[in-house]
Amino acid sequence: MQYTLTRKAESDLEGIIDFGVSRWGVSQTLKYLDQLQKCIQMLAENSSIGIKRDTLSAGLFSFPYESHILYYIQASNGVTIIRILHGSMDAMKHM
Repeated sequence: MQYTLTRKAESDLEGIIDFGVSRWGVSQTLKYLDQLQKCIQMLAENSSIGIKRDTLSAGLFSFPYESHILYYIQASNGVTIIRILHGSMDAMKHM
């Protein structure tokens, strides 16, 4: 199974990288990204394990990873990651 990222999710990831490098350094950021990628791959292979978030958008799921929440939809070949938001962010404002 595969996954794709929307442009907004790619932008979210860039922000996570920038913040992580400035706050914790390259090595720790790379570890975080590696585990995040593994989490996304797990979602691609088991897309129904997330929490249904139909109140935000029909067909939307969420799944927590560390301090972030992955928002995604199921696709025929896996998942599409819509956003990767910090848990403190208001998802309704950022969808």
